Amino acid sequence: MKTAKQIQSDIIELLKDSELSNAVNGKIYRFGYRPRNSQAEDIIVIFTAGFAEQIQTGIVTINIYIPDIENVDNGVMLENGRRGGELEIAACNWVESLTADKSDYKFSLQQTVYTEAEPEINQHFVVVKLKYELLTI
Repeated sequence: MKTAKQIQSDIIELLKDSELSNAVNGKIYRFGYRPRNSQAEDIIVIFTAGFAEQIQTGIVTINIYIPDIENVDNGVMLENGRRGGELEIAACNWVESLTADKSDYKFSLQQTVYTEAEPEINQHFVVVKLKYELLTI
């Protein structure tokens, strides 16, 4: 049986030096550790749910932050939709690359990858709900 922090650490290790982490200009953080004033494309790993059954399963959420861009016409901050689309695709490709030979987990998407707004900090973030099954203990 693994703990939430151990599972977070395993996901962070899988993200390090991956094509997804190389695609962003920021860092990888556990939930709660991202600097409040960060304007980088940071990846945040959140332990969302875990079920201690015969086969340990659960969900880890990965958020990839993208700073908004300024509309040249009126100065209003807007979603960087082009960049968000690129990172949504990169996230899907990363999930597809997570094969059993890379870890002790079986991964799949719990739902479609999407982008959500964080208006208080003028950023959006790509949301990846990653379902896992721990194959060995």
